[in-house]
Amino acid sequence: MRAGLGLAALVVGLVSGAAGTLVHQRWWGLALALGAALATLAWLPAGGVRLAFAAGWCVPVLRGALERPGGGFLISGDAIGWSFLAGSAVLLVAAVTTAGAGRRTPGPDARGHADDPGVRGLPS
Repeated sequence: MRAGLGLAALVVGLVSGAAGTLVHQRWWGLALALGAALATLAWLPAGGVRLAFAAGWCVPVLRGALERPGGGFLISGDAIGWSFLAGSAVLLVAAVTTAGAGRRTPGPDARGHADDPGVRGLPS
């Protein structure tokens, strides 16, 4: 189930990153693209699913920053283009830094014993 959710998040990231790349030149497109991406990232559970969405988002953004065969760019070198690239970098950094946030280490039980035999509980 987790793999299917991760694949779905990757596809949604690819599609929304491509759409954001196409509409970011207008002020409302930039705000809508980055706002929706950050809201989606906050909504997704921490871990691989969130990381898959951010990676999927960054693939079309990076492709838009590279030169096209005709010599142009989809993401220009002006303030709007740099803002879109910076927002995408923030999205990826936020996903990477929260990747391990969903993991919990087992704590001691009621008797003070931890699951790991190498860890000793508090003396009674």
